[in-house]
Amino acid sequence: MTSINNELLLDLSRRLIQLVTFDPPGNELPAAQLVASVLADYDIASELQSIGPNRANVVARIKGAGQRPALIFSAHLDTIGVEEEQWSVAPFGAEVREGRLYGRGATDMKAALAAMAVAGIALQQQRGSLQGDLILAFSAAENSSCLGAKHMLDSGVLKDAGALLISEPTSLDVFTAEKGALWLRATAKGEYGHNAFSEDRSGDRGSAILRMAEFLCRVRDLSIDAPAHPLLGPPTVNVGLIEGGISFPLIAPICTASIDVRTVPGLDTDAVIEQFRAIAGEHVTIEFLDLKPPVDTPTDHPFVEQCVAAVRDERGVQPVVTGVPYYTDGAVLAPALGIPMVIVGPGEVGKSGSVDEYVELAKLEASARIFLDIAQRYLA
Repeated sequence: MTSINNELLLDLSRRLIQLVTFDPPGNELPAAQLVASVLADYDIASELQSIGPNRANVVARIKGAGQRPALIFSAHLDTIGVEEEQWSVAPFGAEVREGRLYGRGATDMKAALAAMAVAGIALQQQRGSLQGDLILAFSAAENSSCLGAKHMLDSGVLKDAGALLISEPTSLDVFTAEKGALWLRATAKGEYGHNAFSEDRSGDRGSAILRMAEFLCRVRDLSIDAPAHPLLGPPTVNVGLIEGGISFPLIAPICTASIDVRTVPGLDTDAVIEQFRAIAGEHVTIEFLDLKPPVDTPTDHPFVEQCVAAVRDERGVQPVVTGVPYYTDGAVLAPALGIPMVIVGPGEVGKSGSVDEYVELAKLEASARIFLDIAQRYLA
């Protein structure tokens, strides 16, 4: 029986963590090249897809007999930034301490990517028994609105896929649904002037900032009706960024606010946008920026059952099957390809981007065995 190379798994995880791939700006190319080089050492050819300066996806396909649709292993190379002074360990030292691997990306999600790559290497050794292909789809720019995943779709490298496995943090439970993200920009227009000569103004005094403030109070009280979902809960709204004004004495001619709405299956996004427009008032306009749709794979889908069985057999307990409020590359890939999505990863839920981010080595090694088992069940 094919086994996982745990030495390779730890080495690749550490080398990936030691590379700085903050998004923005990304700089994922060296990480993509590292993964491609390791795969090549085991006779797995890969393609580097440039998505911008020093940014690249890495995609590989382990060929089967073509009798079943392909399975996608999905993970991303980029991370969020760090404030090093808050860490008790070096963020890029990839230090192993008391059974944990520390560093930025240890949880989200360089170690999980390494586990998928090493599981793919193990599967390569038994490719003669595979009825379908395994696609290793490791993206750049997940934090930049999933630009790397969008490029993969446009390039056609994911054609013929029948299922999608993502290794975002789940604490080795099984997530089958994720909220979507609707991004809007509100723009308030004001009447430019100088405060020294504004005695005749009243109310909002023509200030775009005050007009935006009044609109945001209405956003605070906005209730978005949505179908109940057993795994995801209700939609949520956040105003994440406000920009406006010129200087202290000048009445602001423009002010913008960036709004994130976490959506759930069955919610009409056009109706949500109209709700915001209905409360905007005469001085505020609402602009659509982006939509990552929610993803919902039925818990009784055969692919879900295969993933649950693989996790149960490895852990010896029935995993929790649930959903998550974050979105992944699955929001781009699963709806476009019309395929089921499942998320299973070794990272701890809630530790993404945290200070002293870590992954437990026992869960990391278990995840690679789980990924291999899922691939064998689906493709063999």
